[in-house]
Amino acid sequence: MNEKVASWRSVLRLWIDRLNSVAALICHGLLVIITTITVAQVFLRFALNSPTSWSEEVALLCLIWFGLLAVAIGIRRHEHVAITFFRDLLPGPLATALDVLAQLAMGYFMFTVMLHAGDLIKLVGVQVLPASSLPKSLLYLPTIVGGTLGTLNAAANLLLGDIAPEPLDSTETSNAN
Repeated sequence: MNEKVASWRSVLRLWIDRLNSVAALICHGLLVIITTITVAQVFLRFALNSPTSWSEEVALLCLIWFGLLAVAIGIRRHEHVAITFFRDLLPGPLATALDVLAQLAMGYFMFTVMLHAGDLIKLVGVQVLPASSLPKSLLYLPTIVGGTLGTLNAAANLLLGDIAPEPLDSTETSNAN
């Protein structure tokens, strides 16, 4: 039985980490797009006095996608802002319980975001963004994608026992200074 559980956990860890790697690659690509569009827009506006009308909308759209994917990836990697002062004062079992509660709260929040995203998409219907003529629903679609990934990451952290990040040891903190 333990071999089956270990096998199941390793498969889950492999797939969730692959999914997050793909999301991270998408985030890297989005940053390149945002930077390229912004630099091009600044050059066109100030050097050639011929700005584009669509660049701000497309950069904003990419930024929204980037933000929601990055939040979801951060759940898996435990890279969110956390106040660990109180948790570190607690004895081991209580600290672990607090970490489980934090994962449950993040998972619930991301599930709620995902759940209500469809309402936003229905609300905008077939509207388009004025400058780029892209569907306005593209602004709200990342809430479904990011919410789903965030929910999956919180669930995976709980199922795999990846609850709290490893504390820095004294050699790492002294090397950072």
